Amino acid sequence: MRSIKAKLIVLYSLVMIAVLSVLSIILFLSLRNIVYKPIDSSLLKRAKSIDSMIKNNSFRFSFSDINGNKYSFSFSDNRLWVYSSRYSKYFFQIRSLQGETLEKSLSLGKMSLPFSKNFKRFENINFKGKTLRLLNYVDPYDRMIIQIAYDTNREAKILNNFTLLLFASIALIMIASAVGGFVVSNRALKPINDISLKINRISNENLNESISVDGVPYELEVLVSSFNDMLKRLDKAFKQQKRFISDISHELKTPLSVILMQADMALKKERSSDEYKRAIESIKEKTDMMSKLIEKMLLLASLESKYNKMSFSEVSLEDLIKEAIALFAHKADKRGITINIDIKDRCSVKADRITLLEVFSNIFDNAVKYNKENGRIDVSVKKADRFAVVEVRDTGIGIPKDSLSKITEEFFRVDESRSKKTSGFGLGLSIVKRIVELHNGKLEIDSEEGKYTSVKIFLPIA
Repeated sequence: MRSIKAKLIVLYSLVMIAVLSVLSIILFLSLRNIVYKPIDSSLLKRAKSIDSMIKNNSFRFSFSDINGNKYSFSFSDNRLWVYSSRYSKYFFQIRSLQGETLEKSLSLGKMSLPFSKNFKRFENINFKGKTLRLLNYVDPYDRMIIQIAYDTNREAKILNNFTLLLFASIALIMIASAVGGFVVSNRALKPINDISLKINRISNENLNESISVDGVPYELEVLVSSFNDMLKRLDKAFKQQKRFISDISHELKTPLSVILMQADMALKKERSSDEYKRAIESIKEKTDMMSKLIEKMLLLASLESKYNKMSFSEVSLEDLIKEAIALFAHKADKRGITINIDIKDRCSVKADRITLLEVFSNIFDNAVKYNKENGRIDVSVKKADRFAVVEVRDTGIGIPKDSLSKITEEFFRVDESRSKKTSGFGLGLSIVKRIVELHNGKLEIDSEEGKYTSVKIFLPIA
């Protein structure tokens, strides 16, 4: 039953069975009412007629009820021929309320109509191999029961034949509905099979392709659109991964080449202690650069990993910002850069303290590195709806407008020569963006080349 097709057929069949069963019951009861209603009316009419005759004392048969009333009555009277005929299809019997037989018609012979204390007014009984419709008519005043039965073999056959016809019809309709359900489910699931075939043709080499929604049923358009969106994300991720590997190779290639060159030069011949010292210092410088690059790469990889776990607690933004500024205060003083803090609203956020400190550290590092001599950094904290907004604005060299949309991409650098002077790898803002997103926040960067750069961080208030 894991098959959608099987479930559809079974569900379709069950619904058909339920509908047909209800319809069959309604039809059977309607036909039964049509068949038995005139018979019941005739039986009741005859019972009342006999009751009236008994009360008129116009017949020879005499009996007394429990009240001592005398009645004369006989089924053999020629005026009651339909009652007295041995071959009549009607069977008559008069009983006391206790069930004692007082009189019965010749058509009964030596047999009697059944009697029970818990009798129904109308009921079907088997009698001499026949199906009879029996009326138990009670006269409460004269304390007698008039039983009249009628041979309904013909009517019973009609109902039996109708029942068989209903069952046969239901069986045929169920077979037809099962076949129809199979055909309908095949046609209904064909678009899904077509989509599956198209999906199977997609590999990592053609992720840029998408499935056309032309001819796709309306109900599957959302599925196809979602799959196309997923393909775009996968294509972007694969391209980023390839570029990431290429950029890492490029970044590591230069310092490794320098290290190898310095080592080869130092080993070619005897050198002075100063020359060895310079070679070792050069190797150390490049090794430090590689170490920092690898450290940032590992941090970025851990943030991208779905197994990354951060410890969230309530953190004061004011305290965290002051802690981050303290790390770069010495660098700012060396360049004559003034840092101004304006806490408009005191805010606390639910955050991982270590990674959020990394966010502000990267932003202040950039604000100091790419600022002008004797420049200024303005830091403000305020509330905006349900967010705490931290803005860091510097008077630095700025970012060209065509680079703003790419500034948070891995290894993107506005100017290679400028990045080399400041030892930048193009990973800082990528790390900042990812950490902010993991905190359900957002990052906005605005800049004008040669004038300023503004970085805004929106974090949900705790």
